[in-house]
Amino acid sequence: MGRHKDVERRRALLEGCCAYAEEHGLFGLTLRPLAERLATSTRNLLHHFGSRENLIAEIVDRTLATHLAASRELLLRIRDLPADESPPSVTAAHVTSVISQGLEMAWAEAHTPDGRRRTAMFFEIYTAATRDPELQRTFLVPVVTEWLDPMAAAIETAGASPGAARSVASRILAAHRGLLLEDLALGCNVATDAAHRDAVLAVRVEISRATSPDEHEVHDAAR
Repeated sequence: MGRHKDVERRRALLEGCCAYAEEHGLFGLTLRPLAERLATSTRNLLHHFGSRENLIAEIVDRTLATHLAASRELLLRIRDLPADESPPSVTAAHVTSVISQGLEMAWAEAHTPDGRRRTAMFFEIYTAATRDPELQRTFLVPVVTEWLDPMAAAIETAGASPGAARSVASRILAAHRGLLLEDLALGCNVATDAAHRDAVLAVRVEISRATSPDEHEVHDAAR
């Protein structure tokens, strides 16, 4: 029978492994330098996590949990918007305010030193998931739908058709994440920061257009 695994020790090791992966990359991770950084041994890492592959899977799970926790305030505020009321009590301006504030919060968080490292690893996993069906199911789908679905539902509650609401939410998320990736590639810079501010301002126009009666006719005709 193996040694009893100390839960607290395992938790501390996992946190250290996550911090190391954020700094050095995840999928090229090797146990020996990781163990040296954590002042432990590869044997101890294998005792707690079983294998390198299991450890990477746990780091992916922790990254997903951290990402969703950071989004929680925005997601809860969007989900708390009252729905199914007639006439709707949620206005396009209200929805715009909630989503815009959430995007600004996420952008600011991504520009802290810790946030920048977490964002880099998020995109490392995001990219890997496009070629890995299991990662697509367990990581990629949740990090898209956990933002996309509540945003689309909120925009629809404000008066948009389902198709228009989904389209606007998709464009908002794509612009935000695309600019995060540009910022990682080019480094923090005035132009990308200004582009994100413009994208947040464009949210107002997009939602206003989607919730106008005329847009319902245009979108329905295009389907």
